[in-house]
Amino acid sequence: MKKFHSTRWAKLVGLFIFICSQQGCQHAPISFTPAQPPNLANYDDLPVFGSEKTQLQLSVIPSPQTMSLTANSFLHQWSSTAAPFAQQGHQLYLVGISTQTAIANPDIIIAAFKQRQKHMANTQVLTAVQAACYDSMRFRASLHSIGISINCMATTKLKSALLWQFWDNQAVNEVNIATIKRNLKLNKHIGAFTGSEIDLAFRKQLLGSQHPYNQNINNNAVIDELTHSSLSALHTELRQQLQWHLFAPQFSPQLTNTKAQTLKANTVKTNSLKTNSSKTQIAQHVTSLPSWLLTEKPDSSHSAFDSSAQTSAKASTINSSTVETSTAKDKILYIIDAPDTVQTQVRIGLVTATADATVQDANTCQMIAALLGRGYSGRLFYDLREVRGLSYGVYGRCVNAPLSQYMYFYGSSALENAGAFIKGILDHLSLITEQTASQNEINATVTYLQGKQQLSLDRPFGKESLYIRQLLSGQTTAEFSQGMKQLQQLTPMQLLQQANTLSLTTPIVVLRGDADKISADLQQKLPTWELRQLEPD
Repeated sequence: MKKFHSTRWAKLVGLFIFICSQQGCQHAPISFTPAQPPNLANYDDLPVFGSEKTQLQLSVIPSPQTMSLTANSFLHQWSSTAAPFAQQGHQLYLVGISTQTAIANPDIIIAAFKQRQKHMANTQVLTAVQAACYDSMRFRASLHSIGISINCMATTKLKSALLWQFWDNQAVNEVNIATIKRNLKLNKHIGAFTGSEIDLAFRKQLLGSQHPYNQNINNNAVIDELTHSSLSALHTELRQQLQWHLFAPQFSPQLTNTKAQTLKANTVKTNSLKTNSSKTQIAQHVTSLPSWLLTEKPDSSHSAFDSSAQTSAKASTINSSTVETSTAKDKILYIIDAPDTVQTQVRIGLVTATADATVQDANTCQMIAALLGRGYSGRLFYDLREVRGLSYGVYGRCVNAPLSQYMYFYGSSALENAGAFIKGILDHLSLITEQTASQNEINATVTYLQGKQQLSLDRPFGKESLYIRQLLSGQTTAEFSQGMKQLQQLTPMQLLQQANTLSLTTPIVVLRGDADKISADLQQKLPTWELRQLEPD
């Protein structure tokens, strides 16, 4: 009898646990956060902010000493006061740029270069210095430039030879195509898992699917059909498209004198040295120029110094892409459905450039992006995180590329905060077109932009990156510096007028989150916006 009761009791306990576990699996209703009007920080408590006592002095943008190596390649050297000794002595940076057209498939080229780097390091008998040089190599790419850096205790001649070899005729013949394809596809799967796929989807909605920036990277068709032959053709075509810039340390006087004596004693009768400048002859020898660079004729349509041609190309590209994006004036919330995700990722942006984009256009883009989204001091971070606690962070950025100029804002929020978070960003975008900012807030934003530029100059390859940006923009150093000077004189009314020239009230909005859980809240808080599901590629 006692055994019967104990068995019965065990069954009741088991049933109770089962019922509780089933109830625990049921999702509790989500209590969505209500929306609020924008909250702004009070800058009136800083009466002297932006005055002569607190305003940063404009930093001088350094220009390197430049000489032409060939018709399509240039050597740049910083003065000894423009770079720390450690960087000045051992660091070389080779950059190929394309100002008028976007580089096709730079992700494939970089993957191939990394394969070649490993192949060379593992199959060659290297000295300790050579091994250190290979290990120090880093690859960088954008849609308008490809760079390779090296930083080791070797001669400039050896380091430059190691850099140039990646562009030799047979450079990519022995790379493992299967590994390249596998790594590129793996990166895409990782992007889907981590949520970074939203950035590609957002850029397609913002610029249009046919824009070069959306056609020339993550191209699945090219990756799937990649062979040694197609990779070699891509490599050669890109090499002919690029203009070359080699950043190197100053040559020591002893080295210069030695090379000058060698050249005087042994006159080299080749086309590569047909120049009136002995400095150029010395530079050609010290930097170990490859034979293909001495013989290939540059494609004049890609000149980095032809600003008029560049402006025309930029205008035609922007005009061709805005046909598609101009229809995005409708209020549409694009959502990438990610069931069971616990947060909602948000991207909100708009194209700011016109066919005749000026320094003023770049200023407006930079200023509004920073005013709203410059991290802890920006309006969005202050209101949506510090005051309302809707997100861990929300930021803004201006992208001023040769073929497009746009600003965007990004952040993430919990499911219950998604609607209030998105509406909060949209409300701030509208507010900046309706109400003037205080002069103190404008001054604080300009000071932030000045400090950001100064910090960029001090980081590794900061001066080189800024100089390349200047070349890609087709501007002189003086013109490039003009923008910051104009920002220092910006008034509240001027900013309001500039903001009203943009489509800040109808931006492109792309979300990634659990559509079933947040759709009703989005429709309730943003009734004039259409919710449309988006399938990422």
